[in-house]
Amino acid sequence: MHAATSNKPTDIDGIRALLVNLLQEGNNDAVVDLVLALLRQLMDDNDRLQVRLARLLHDRFGRRSEKISPDQLRLFLEEALKPEAGAAPPDSTLPSPLPRLRKAPARRPGRRPLPADLPREQVVLEPSAEDKVCAVCGAAKACIGHETSEVLEFVPARFKVVVYARAKYACRPCEGQVVIAPVAAKPFEAGLPGFGLVADVLVRKYADHAPLHRIRGMYRRLGVDLPVSTLAHWVAAGSEVLEPIARAIRRETLLAHVVQADDTGLRVLDRAKQGGSKRGHMWAYVGDLTWATYDYTPTWEAEGPCTFLAERVGWLQADAYAGYDRLFKRPGATAVEVGCFAHLRRYFVEALETDRRAAVAIDLIAQLYLVEREASDRALDPDGRLALRRERSAPILAALGRWAETTVPTATPKSPLGRGLTYLVNQWRALNRFLEDGRLQIDNNACERALRTIAIGRKNWLFAGSDAGAERAAIIYTVFGTCRLHDIDPWAYLQDVLTKLADGWLQSRVDELLPPNWAAARHAAAEANQPAEMVAIPA
Repeated sequence: MHAATSNKPTDIDGIRALLVNLLQEGNNDAVVDLVLALLRQLMDDNDRLQVRLARLLHDRFGRRSEKISPDQLRLFLEEALKPEAGAAPPDSTLPSPLPRLRKAPARRPGRRPLPADLPREQVVLEPSAEDKVCAVCGAAKACIGHETSEVLEFVPARFKVVVYARAKYACRPCEGQVVIAPVAAKPFEAGLPGFGLVADVLVRKYADHAPLHRIRGMYRRLGVDLPVSTLAHWVAAGSEVLEPIARAIRRETLLAHVVQADDTGLRVLDRAKQGGSKRGHMWAYVGDLTWATYDYTPTWEAEGPCTFLAERVGWLQADAYAGYDRLFKRPGATAVEVGCFAHLRRYFVEALETDRRAAVAIDLIAQLYLVEREASDRALDPDGRLALRRERSAPILAALGRWAETTVPTATPKSPLGRGLTYLVNQWRALNRFLEDGRLQIDNNACERALRTIAIGRKNWLFAGSDAGAERAAIIYTVFGTCRLHDIDPWAYLQDVLTKLADGWLQSRVDELLPPNWAAARHAAAEANQPAEMVAIPA
C-alpha cells in the first residue's frame, strides 16, 4: 500500500486528493484497500454509535428486566432464520424454537393465613344490653358461640434498661471474707449496649441497608438518642467479634465442591484521591450454595481474587474476567474454570437491539434453561441431572456451536453480536463444563444474588468510610450472607451467637456457631422439645 495511506486522513478534501494521487499513479489496489478501510471504520463507528444510542434509550425508557416475551422472540427468530436472496438455507439441524407458552389461569387473590406462632390477644365484643334481652318473652339470651376474625396489629419496638445488681456476701462473725457475683457478660468490655441492641444495629445497617444517621433517627423516635460515632464504634467492635466466624465460613467456602465468584464496585472515601473517594471492589464467593464469603479489595486488580483463591482446588465458576486467567493457566493450576450462561445470554440480549440474529442464541440458551427447570421440577439428584443434561442439553449446545461457526464470519467483531460471539468462542470449553458434573450450576446467578445486597446497600449508605470500614463490612456481610442462604433470621442468630462468644465460647468449637450448624442445633432441640441453648465450656 502507498505510504500515504497509513495517515488515513479524515477530511473529505484530503481523502479525495489522496485517492486522485493514487489513481494517477496507477495504484488501484491501494485505492481499493483505502476505501475498504474507511468503510470498515465507518461501519464500526456506526455500530458503536447505534449501540450507545440503544443503551441510552433503554436506560431512559426501557425495562430493567432482561426477560423477552416468547411471542416477541418467535418473531425475531422468524426474521433471523429467513434466508436472504442467494444465501444458503438456514441450518436445519437447529432445535425447534421455544414452544408457545400458555398463560397459567389467573388465580383469585387469597389472603394468606397469619403465622400460628404469633401471640394472639382475644377481644370479646358483646351486643348491647337491650339486644341481649329477648324481645318476645323478655328472657335473657344465652351465648351460643362466637364468630371470629383476625386483625394483624403492630407493636413498636421499645428500649429497656437492664440493671445488673451484683450481690455481695460477707462473713459477719469474721467481719470480712467478702465475695461478689461475677460481672455480667457484655458484647464489649465496659460497653453500654446489650446483645440485642448490637444485633439490631448490625441488622439494620447490613441487612436492612439503613445508614447510621438513619438508624439514629429511628432510635430517637423510640426515646434514645445515640450519636452516630457511638453506633460506628459498635459496628466496628461487632465485626471484630464476628471475625472468627467469618474466617471459618471463608474456609468452608474454599473447600466447597463448587465455588462461584463475582464482584461489584464500592465507593470508598479516600482523601488522597481526586474527588475524595475511590472505587473499591467487593468480591463474593458462594460455595455449594451453602456458604457466602465477601472479600474487599481497594482495586479491581487480579491480585485480590487470585490471592483469595490461590489454594482453590476444583470447580470455579465465574464470568470471563481476565484476572482469573492467572488461576486457570498457571503451571500446576488446580482450579477448573466453569462458564456462566447468564453472562453469555446478556451479550445477545444487548445485541438483539441491533441484530435479529442474536435471537437464535437467546432461544437456544432458553432451551438449556428449560432442561434445568425440568431437572428442578423432577427434584433430580446430581447424577440424574447430569444424565438429563447429556441427553437433552448436549444437542442444544452443539447446535449453538454450529450457529456460532456460521455466524462469526458475517458479524462485525466490535458489534454487540460480534462481542457475544467472541465471548461464546473464548468461553466454549468453560461453558461445556456443566455437562461434566451434575452439581455444577448452569450460571453464576447465585453469586450475583449474593452481591445484590451490596448493590442495594450502596444506594442507601452511598459509600464506605475507609478501606478498614469496607473490610469490616465484608466480615458482617459474610455472616449475614450465609444466614440468608439458610433462611435464618439474622437478628436471632446474632443475638444468640454474640451472647455465647461473650460467655467464653471456646474457639475450638466455633464451627458449631456457623449458621447452618447453629440452625440445625436449634431445629434438633425444637424437635426434641428441649431448650435450644448449647452449654459453653469455660476456658
